[in-house]
Amino acid sequence: MFTVICLFRVKQKNLDEFIELSRKSGNLLKSHGALDHNIYFSNKLTGSQGSMGLLNVIDVEEDEELILGQSIFKSEEHYHEIMKTAGFDDIIQYLDDHIKDVVESTRIITSSFTTERSKELEA
Repeated sequence: MFTVICLFRVKQKNLDEFIELSRKSGNLLKSHGALDHNIYFSNKLTGSQGSMGLLNVIDVEEDEELILGQSIFKSEEHYHEIMKTAGFDDIIQYLDDHIKDVVESTRIITSSFTTERSKELEA
């Protein structure tokens, strides 16, 4: 499995619009073959039992909500295949561009994870 996560710092005034755009974008990704797309609302951002929380590493302003977006694919190859296909979808391009109007793209954190161990790590 391959997953892409994005952390979005969304101004409270833009939250409803952001959620609507994210859900539409996720539904379109799924229509192109993504396995799933989820939006998570922050619950507890401070650490517990001696661990750090996200607030220790991400600066979230008082008028912002931290949102986690997750898209799931069969593999990294599947992800690239879906993104290539979806990249030609005018509606996805419009939604992605509009999301960038609602959330500053320089404040988005994106990373990917896989269940397959890297060959370089096994050496």
